[in-house]
Amino acid sequence: MEIATTPTTPWRAVALASAVFGAGVSIYLLFEYTTGQAGVCLTGTGCDEVRASDFAYPLGIPMPLFGVVFYVAAGWLAGQAGPGAILVGVPARTLLVLLGLVGVAASAVLTGLEAFVIGAFCTWCLASAAASVVLLIAALGSWREAAPDPAGGRSGKARQQLRRQADGERRAVRRTFLGSLAVTGVLFGTLLVAGALAGGEPGPSGNVDGLAPASRPHLGTGSVTVVEFADFQCPACAVVAPMLAQLAEEGGVTLVARHFPLESIHANANGSARAAEAAMLQDEYWAMSEALYVTQAAWSDLGSTDADAFFAGLAAQIGLDVDRWTADYASSAVAEGVDGDLRVAQDLGLPQTPTIFIDGEVYDGGLSLDELRAAVAVASATGGVGA
Repeated sequence: MEIATTPTTPWRAVALASAVFGAGVSIYLLFEYTTGQAGVCLTGTGCDEVRASDFAYPLGIPMPLFGVVFYVAAGWLAGQAGPGAILVGVPARTLLVLLGLVGVAASAVLTGLEAFVIGAFCTWCLASAAASVVLLIAALGSWREAAPDPAGGRSGKARQQLRRQADGERRAVRRTFLGSLAVTGVLFGTLLVAGALAGGEPGPSGNVDGLAPASRPHLGTGSVTVVEFADFQCPACAVVAPMLAQLAEEGGVTLVARHFPLESIHANANGSARAAEAAMLQDEYWAMSEALYVTQAAWSDLGSTDADAFFAGLAAQIGLDVDRWTADYASSAVAEGVDGDLRVAQDLGLPQTPTIFIDGEVYDGGLSLDELRAAVAVASATGGVGA
């Protein structure tokens, strides 16, 4: 009896290749999370916004670490799932399918959070999700491959054919593993090197004259000066803003706010900056800033006319003289205040929002309260220049 032969490229080899690629993606993201280095992001500021969200560190663990564990486990299982392989009493190919289902479900949840909660997409999170889908498809393909006829396995010719089948599959899997490992290593190694060379430090380091002028909004009177270039439509800025305000309230920081509206990706970035700038003229910059961030999801997708009306409503809610605010909002002086900050950000070569300076040094660490507080403590201990 003839035994069904294994395809030239067995399905589990495809599963292994997708696991290797997914592991490479996760390791690349983990490097960014742990070093604070901004990498290549094809979705604008989406990668940084996702990394700064509340979902980036579940239980205090960097999310990419879960990806590394998942894909390493999937790769190992794909390598073990040969014909007839049994692990813990269950066919290895069945376990691979179950693991693939877990990966796709987790990816669907995370992608949904990016779409409907964070409002930004991380390029490499999407790549990881795609890898999990390919892994599941390949696992199902492997699981559905025709099994050898048990009756035929009794003859010497059938057993020899089975051995050839298994040997051929092992060679294909080995070649796939080595090839995908080499390609993935070269790809992400190149991205890491390119990010290090291109990113470096965003803008100058050391004390920068004019970085924290008295004309800009100040909060707190601490000895360490923290300057944030922010975009009110940036989700990452909305996450970090209350942390910086808390540091200022704790007494060790003087927080200075500067505008960096990214109009190419955020249609209402300039309008929201002018709304805060106009509120500053009534000494309510920080109240307007908080209101803009809290309601960010409500106004981000509005047309310009509706956004103007929304901002006016915020001005009324925080107790401003709305007529005065409306005139200031449309004034050239307010526009110049926003544009002046934007020119400074561009002259400094700042690549993203938020960009934070701590006593004149670019901060490139994680965007969590503990990490920010630690950086402030270091600046204070080494003799911060203050406000």
